[in-house]
Amino acid sequence: MKNLILDLKEFRAYASIVRAAVQARMEYRGSFIMYLMTLIGFYAAQISVIILMLQRFKAIGGWGPGEIAFLYSLLVLAQGLVSVFFSGMLEFSPFIREGTFDRLMLRPLSPMLQILAMRFEPGGVANLILGVAGLTAANSLVHPQWTLVSSLFLVMIVLGGMMILAAVRIGVAAVAFFTVSNEGLQHLIVFSVREFLLYPVDIYTKPVRFLLTFLFPLAFINFYPAHFFLNKSTDSLFHPYFVFFTFPVGIFCMAISLRMWSFGVRHYGSTGT
Repeated sequence: MKNLILDLKEFRAYASIVRAAVQARMEYRGSFIMYLMTLIGFYAAQISVIILMLQRFKAIGGWGPGEIAFLYSLLVLAQGLVSVFFSGMLEFSPFIREGTFDRLMLRPLSPMLQILAMRFEPGGVANLILGVAGLTAANSLVHPQWTLVSSLFLVMIVLGGMMILAAVRIGVAAVAFFTVSNEGLQHLIVFSVREFLLYPVDIYTKPVRFLLTFLFPLAFINFYPAHFFLNKSTDSLFHPYFVFFTFPVGIFCMAISLRMWSFGVRHYGSTGT
């Protein structure tokens, strides 16, 4: 009972931090609206490029417009959840440089959860809205068979994709414990590699497919599970069962990234700022 009360107190503490973060974000509404407009413009530009390519080639790697839209929607849905809950990992480097992390470690709360709560991003909901809209449009084009099982599987896929993307952010953030600055690595791994998922992974060379499957398993976010929903042939995949592996891969990636984070915390030496 005592542990339960302690957990409830911790939850309330985190909730208070999240509430303060949302209030701070919404204080400058003009800036927040501009952020949302920029976000929508970014995704609109991506969609425009994909549409232009489809108009030119009719299909990309044997994937039609509806199937590409389905791929894109799975990515945006996972990205939306990550943007809401894990934006703090993108801003972790200043916590090290400015000595803020020292203060977080003195509090009787998890430093990581404090960072995530402090940088809670309500604007990430825009990603979720775009993802749902994209999925609706894709559904009208490819007509997948929705059952209770496939609907629950979709939820697991989105959660698994979120964990994979979150694990990448946590792992890159953990590097800052040793390098202080990690912005270059962040742009390379967190943002640039993700661009490969805008298109079917099987259009790339085998080394790239291997990279996106086994080293940075981002292909499990949308490419592999899409085969299940779209009833596409799995003959070109490394293994046909990979279409079911998104959630387990997400758990595995999170476990690895959290171990990296714990290792960084144990070996953390203050910058003295």
